[in-house]
Amino acid sequence: MRMTDASNFSSVDEPKHRRNWPPVGILQAPMVPPPLMDVFFWSLVATATLFVEVAVFTSRQEFARRTYALSGIAAIVGFGGPRALIPFLPQPSLGLPPLLARGLGGVVFIAGSGIIAWTLFRLRKGSNQRADETDEQRRPVIDDGLYGLVRHPMYLGDVLWALGLAIALNAAYAVALTPLWWALRASLALLEEERLIDKHGDAYRAYRDRVPNRILPVNTL
Repeated sequence: MRMTDASNFSSVDEPKHRRNWPPVGILQAPMVPPPLMDVFFWSLVATATLFVEVAVFTSRQEFARRTYALSGIAAIVGFGGPRALIPFLPQPSLGLPPLLARGLGGVVFIAGSGIIAWTLFRLRKGSNQRADETDEQRRPVIDDGLYGLVRHPMYLGDVLWALGLAIALNAAYAVALTPLWWALRASLALLEEERLIDKHGDAYRAYRDRVPNRILPVNTL
């Protein structure tokens, strides 16, 4: 697999309605089957993987811990991997000046990655605190920091890093797929909250009332 210069990318067999698209820098692998170089094939893989994650993590059936671990790994590889690959695949450019695209995309990417890192740190810290606390001291729901703005900050970060990478690479299809990633995460969050209500009851209902925003820090889904 080799990186090619976007200015050299062309195809005589490309449909006429696509020939005027300004191409982005792409990865070109002549021996790779065409579907594996297709944006929509990998978006389908990512979507299917998240549906598997939804089926496992929102099921009322209790699975073995290893099943949850494997599902989590599959979600990282099967949902995150394709979204990281998609901006490098053949597609039209956003048409942004390269410097602006890299700067703006870099800021969004770093913001998303930082949100994920903070969320993981806060969840780990909360887990350690609960292990040392008595039942009276233990808070059933984390509601400080970013959790005071949105109920699922990790999903917000997950959407932002993919959007940032797409903007940085001037990848139009990758940017256009952002509403799909957000809708999938919002659907997972909606189903996940049913389990959280089953587990924490009124404590989670009160948290949901205090923090009405699920993923985006605006009053929406």
